[in-house]
Amino acid sequence: MNQDSENQVNARSQVSAFARVDGAKLGVLWIISFALFVGNFHYPICGIFWTATMVYTPFYVAIQTKNYANRVCEGRISYFHAYLHSMLTVFHASLILAIVQWAYFQYFDHGLVIEQYLSLLNDKDLAESYSKMGYSKDIITQMSEQLRKMRPIDLAIQLLWTNMVAGLIMSLTTALYASINRRVK
Repeated sequence: MNQDSENQVNARSQVSAFARVDGAKLGVLWIISFALFVGNFHYPICGIFWTATMVYTPFYVAIQTKNYANRVCEGRISYFHAYLHSMLTVFHASLILAIVQWAYFQYFDHGLVIEQYLSLLNDKDLAESYSKMGYSKDIITQMSEQLRKMRPIDLAIQLLWTNMVAGLIMSLTTALYASINRRVK
């Protein structure tokens, strides 16, 4: 086996290990972001920082994937390999965040988040906007009932899947950035 093939095999075997570490770091960022989201209900300034952390996420993943390429792949990484790293990073972060979200909804939330969404759905000032979007009062009522029925585990799983699907889509662009064949120091 030549040197390039050996490096490629080594890099692929390490992608999961690096993605776990990068996913743990991203998971911490997302936990902070989730705390800011919840804090936004009481302190509106948290909403600005929550939005900033969400906007920063794809850049963070792209930077981490490019750092992985520089450390393990000598700055050269295929698009698929970069996509795999980005996707696994988001997958691990999503799992960490889902566990924290479940614990929050189970033990600390006491219905705060659901009640905030219900108040938006039942806001008389927004009723006209909902009807313009095609939502009848019956649909709003059904949505409200479904929200009330959700258990903490249901919320956590729903958010887990949302984060994973968003991560799959986001990884398309972060992998493109990381697979550009130039070494970033």
